[in-house]
Amino acid sequence: MRKLFNNIKKLLKEYYKTLIVYILILAFFLIEFPYYISAPGGLINTDSKVETTENFKMKGSLNMAYVSEIHATIPTLIVSLFNKDWDVEKEAEVKNDNETIEEKNYRNKMLLEEANDISLLVAYKYSNIKYEITNNKVYATYIDELAKTDLKIGDQILKVDDKKITSKNVLLKYIATKKINDKVTIKVKDIKGNIKIRKATLIDVLDTPKVGAVITETFDVKSKEKVKFNFKESESGSSGGLMLTLTIYSHLNQIDLTNGEKIVGTGTIDINGNVGEISGIKYKLIGAVNKNADIFLVPQGSNYKEAKKIKQEKGYDIDLVPVSTFEEALKYLQNKKN
Repeated sequence: MRKLFNNIKKLLKEYYKTLIVYILILAFFLIEFPYYISAPGGLINTDSKVETTENFKMKGSLNMAYVSEIHATIPTLIVSLFNKDWDVEKEAEVKNDNETIEEKNYRNKMLLEEANDISLLVAYKYSNIKYEITNNKVYATYIDELAKTDLKIGDQILKVDDKKITSKNVLLKYIATKKINDKVTIKVKDIKGNIKIRKATLIDVLDTPKVGAVITETFDVKSKEKVKFNFKESESGSSGGLMLTLTIYSHLNQIDLTNGEKIVGTGTIDINGNVGEISGIKYKLIGAVNKNADIFLVPQGSNYKEAKKIKQEKGYDIDLVPVSTFEEALKYLQNKKN
């Protein structure tokens, strides 16, 4: 043992300078700082995320755009100094004040599940396919710092007072019957599966009583027309809702909406087919242009205004199409095809 120790000691003494250099190199590349870099991402062909019983292929492609979030290291910070499309943000700026990165990731995973369920529902509805909604579950996925409640992130809401919560809509309607500062009792199943009783005093949000939580709903949509989603564990968020709905609709009806073009889009979708605005539109537009997209479907409103300004400033050759509903996006693509 002593001989081994002496040999190690001898090696360290002989090569300590080399070891120090290796350690410094590792530190240079691996040490992360409390910053994130937002950068243009790539495209995800939504065909690869949707699987149906129909063997249907498009001549072009429908794609969702994403934002690249890069941990700040010394090399990435150096690159950001010379790349105007890379923006450095404090870690606190990419998450809510009272939310950890882990809680943010959980919320985004739940939002992806909700978006998938809604995309399927809307696609069935516009395809005149019979479906049944079952197994509704309502979760608290973010608690506002102004909320007066002991609700926890991940709580499945079962009852509020004596009202059984069978959907997000039931919950929102019940809370709307209350007054600001009213107290409610909430029966939940916590993230570990234990039944708990929570309390909340309703707060004032734009003169409306609210619990002060982001509510996410998941459910099963059953139909004879089977659809399966193929998302990686690392993928999350709700901003692909519009493009997923278009893709499912295209498969279910065997209609090629692409006209042989590369179509990119972004935007959330709700059960009524309304398209909602998203964050990171700048990076998504640049990513679409970098991937030679022909058309970019963008939510009407501030998203479209920002994208239009960037397109003009950079002289991009891409068709920007503002949409506020799934139906608008569908009709645009159908008319373009004809």
